[in-house]
Amino acid sequence: MSEALFLRDGEFYVPTPASGSPWSPAHLHGGPVVGLMAHAVEQASESADLHLARLTVDLLRPVPNSPLTITTRLVRGGKRLQIIEASLIAGETEVTRASALFLENRPVTVPEHGRFPATELEPPSAPVEATVAEAGGWQNRYSPVGLHSTAKAVVLDGVNGSGQGLAWLRLPLPLVQGVKTSPSVMAATLCDFGNGVGQLNLSSDLGCINTDVSLYLHREPVGEWLGLDARSRMQDTGVGLVETTLFDSQGAVGKILQAIITMRTHEAG
Repeated sequence: MSEALFLRDGEFYVPTPASGSPWSPAHLHGGPVVGLMAHAVEQASESADLHLARLTVDLLRPVPNSPLTITTRLVRGGKRLQIIEASLIAGETEVTRASALFLENRPVTVPEHGRFPATELEPPSAPVEATVAEAGGWQNRYSPVGLHSTAKAVVLDGVNGSGQGLAWLRLPLPLVQGVKTSPSVMAATLCDFGNGVGQLNLSSDLGCINTDVSLYLHREPVGEWLGLDARSRMQDTGVGLVETTLFDSQGAVGKILQAIITMRTHEAG
């Protein structure tokens, strides 16, 4: 079993098998890619007092299973607000682009009607967990090894291609070897599973892939389990949206939005 999703070799981030895609052994799963972008912008942030509030990642091209480099740029600095852009480079090609918004956390008193709802769902215990692939019934894919066979999950409802699902997820490995994975980076790494948990199958060979991820966090998750409550909808143009609520044992922590388009299984990879 891999020790992390990526190894660090100088300026390069080297993917391990645990970061692979279910669609092709030549490419990476979107989750580790999004997580790596969150890691990069978090490392580039000027202030420990600012926290990741929004991360938008455009998946420009399939990310190859090869050493990757990242460049970052401070777009707007400040004491209460900061914007950082990042690019993921494979060889000389930009394969992913991200924009991150960091905001100051300042204690305030919020009236009851303005609070996010609490949750009554308790995180699962380890003995009942399975891999995401096993829990979702996705064993028969083009590549059996990757984040889908590494991340742990407990399905509470759906996750059966009907366009809705409710599940707890856990990341058992650090994103980068030797670096503690922050709660925000953990959420970013798992958030691409919104489309998997809420996968909409239009026929036996026609499903949906997401072209981007926008993660909004109004607070950092608590604990090692992250809940996803996902819903997918599509127009008859073949373009749709996955909307996912993120939660932990204390309640909602954020939202995920993903634009989706159709893809037949034989087009994968």
